[in-house]
Order: sequence, then C-alpha cells, then structure tokens
Amino acid sequence: MRVSMNRMNRIVPLLLFLVILLSACSNSRVAPAAGGDTAAASNRQPAELSVYFPYPADWPEEEFMKTFGQPIMSKFPHVTVKYIPGGKITELLAAGQKIDIVFASIGASPGSLLDYRLEYDIGPLIKQANYNLNRLEPTMVDTARQLAGGGIYGLPVYTTPAALYYNKDLFDKFGVPYPKDGMTWDDLYELSKSLTRTDGGVNYTGLGSSYGHLAMMNQQSIPIVYTDTKKSAYDTDLRWKSFADNLIRFYKLPGYAAVDPSKISEPHERNRFFKDRTVAMFLGISALYTSQEIGNMNWDLASFPVLKEMPDMGPQAYPTYFYVTSISQHKDQAFEAIAYLTSEEYQTRQIQDGKFLTSLNDKELRKSFGKNNPMYAGKNSKALQPDKYAPAGSVNKYNGPNNGEFVTIVRDVVYNTKDVNTALREAAERVNKKIQQAEAAAASK
Repeated sequence: MRVSMNRMNRIVPLLLFLVILLSACSNSRVAPAAGGDTAAASNRQPAELSVYFPYPADWPEEEFMKTFGQPIMSKFPHVTVKYIPGGKITELLAAGQKIDIVFASIGASPGSLLDYRLEYDIGPLIKQANYNLNRLEPTMVDTARQLAGGGIYGLPVYTTPAALYYNKDLFDKFGVPYPKDGMTWDDLYELSKSLTRTDGGVNYTGLGSSYGHLAMMNQQSIPIVYTDTKKSAYDTDLRWKSFADNLIRFYKLPGYAAVDPSKISEPHERNRFFKDRTVAMFLGISALYTSQEIGNMNWDLASFPVLKEMPDMGPQAYPTYFYVTSISQHKDQAFEAIAYLTSEEYQTRQIQDGKFLTSLNDKELRKSFGKNNPMYAGKNSKALQPDKYAPAGSVNKYNGPNNGEFVTIVRDVVYNTKDVNTALREAAERVNKKIQQAEAAAASK
C-alpha cells in the first residue's frame, strides 16, 4: 500500500508527538528498583510528606526525624518530611491537615487508619515498583494482607521484641540460676516461684508482662475476634482456657496477693521491674527498652518461653507498619519513602545501632543487632527475636481494641475469685457488646 507524501507529512509529526507523550508518561511512573533493595524512583517533583504517629511519647520529634525523617530526605532530596506527633485525626483533617503516611503498630492500625477511611491498597504501587515482598518476614506480610482483606495497605518497617528481660542481681541475691534460651513456660513458672517472696520487708515477684499483648501475640494463633462473624473467641475457642490457666498460675503465687489488684498491668509491672527493681523477670513484648529506662541495672535477655508441645514456635509478630493514605496527593513519593525504610541499605545501620528490630526476612541482619550500641555489649541480643514467628491469628479492626480484656480476665480470676470459664464468658460478652455498638454507629454514619 502506497502512502502519499502529504499524508506522510501529517503522520510523522503525529508519531513524534506520540513518542514524546509515551516517554513523558513512562518517566512519571515508578521504575524498577536497582538490586530490588528499595522502591524505585518516582517522578522528582518536590513533595512534602506529612507523617502521622498516634503515640508521640514513643517517637518524640527529634528521635523520629533522626531515625526516619532525615534518612528519607537524604536519600530523596526532592522530598521534605513533616512529622505530626499525635493529635486527634478528626480534628487534624477538619483543620485541613494533609496526611500522606500513617505509621502504627498492628494493634493501633485500625484506630489510626481504618476508622478514618485512610486506608489505600498499595498493591499497584508494589507491582509498578517491582518491589519484592519476599524480602520481608512472611508472617508480617500475611498480617498486613489479613488486615486489608487480601490487599495490602502498608509495609512492616520494624517489630517489637519477644524476649525475657531479667535482673541478674535478684537472681544472685536469692541464689537462683539465670533463665536460659529455649525454656518452656513450665520452666519459667518454676523460676518465678523461686523468686516470688518477701525479703527484708520487701515484696518480690517473679514475672511481669503485658497480658493484652500476650493474648494478641499468643503462640497458638488463637483469634481474639473472628474476622468473619465479628464475634469474640474468648468463650468459644477452648484454647483460651489453657492459655489463661498457663498465665494466671504465675499471679496465684502467694507473693502476688500483696500487689494492688489495679496494678497488675503492663505499666505498673514494667515500673516495678525497671524502676523499683522488685520484679525479677519481664516479658518485653510491646517495646524495645532504652538505656534510660534500664539505667544501671545488671540485666540480660533470654528467649521467649515456648510451649512444650510447640518447642520451636515463638509468639506472633507485633510489627509497626507505614501506610500510604488514601488522601495523599503524593502517593508515588510516599510509597518510595516507606519502601526505602524496608531496604537493607536503610535497615542495616538502624539494626546495628539497636534502634529497632528488623522486619526483613534476613537472619544474618538480625545477628548484627546492637553491634554498634554499647548498651548491648555482652548481652544475649539474639534472644530479642524468635527463630520462627507463629502464624498470624485473626487480624481485624476489633482485635487491638479488645486484647486489653485479658487484663480484666486475669484480675477477675486472681482477685475476684471467678473461675476461668466465667471470666472468659463475661469478657466475650463485653467484647461482643462493644462490637455491636461500633457496627451500629458505623452503619448510622
């Protein structure tokens, strides 16, 4: 078929225009990441990324900027990071505040993201960037997918410890051998029994922890709230009784009778361990404790206790995710930033400095934790993460707000003479009522 010269003169400029247009579109997309370590470069238009975190005491602005903000801006000079430490999201949004990234633990994610319809499925951005999810610890990815009903709203950047902190001076004082890695819960109970006593008018107890987090991170992956029925599992999954019996026996030891019933909860027990030094062991599962908190304590670490029928299984992970929000006007740049926070390039320094525990599926990187931090010199820091995390149990918007019911279960059995089955049933009733009220309120909006 022949084409006239006049027609050719019209076609050539059109083809050149299409080539330029396609090139411009291609440049605006996220290109594949070099080496697969980070999300690839998006367009280089200047962007201010506002990052919201619900609990500013955990990440003060100076520490946040040093750990997250400055590294992002150094890597991506076209990006400016603005930190929003706490505040009510409804008020912030009403005032016109833009929020590009929310970061929160899995327990706090529903109340910081889903309740305000800020969730956004980053699946297309992951595909566009050729981001390799297999680099992340798999149960943390599964947790994110469960929260998103099969999609994915964010990437896990770090996780909390799952380890036993212990005060060596108290063990030495009472001639009790130190905890060891691989202990069963029965072994831990025997240690706690040996350390729960009164000496010189001071009441000492063996173990402290956060029961709500223990419930949420339980090694058997028992659900707190069923995702499909939106009903509590406390009274229907029989494993909750054995879980409760296992934990409550520690608080039925005679020495705990002198403890104020309102003060057998994480903040109080943490203070008795770190400040008062009257608790010998503390299951650290909700935070990585700082040198300021530990002070001059003669301390060390042992691995999280295991169930004798599941000797290789650690607890479920409790990661913190960084989420790109639905209202962000800079989604490419926001994803680029959070992907960088999960890169080996970024994580290596943070892990070696002991800033947080990695979300990467990299055992060698885990081994380097704290090597540049004198706080961990000579400490059994490998105990901070289990070799194997338990699979994610139920993950939904009602788990986090209701894991605290387990504190009431413990108190009801230890101090209010209720049997375990009654305490579990009543807790389930309270949970179900709260869910019904929340569902009704959401339906009325």
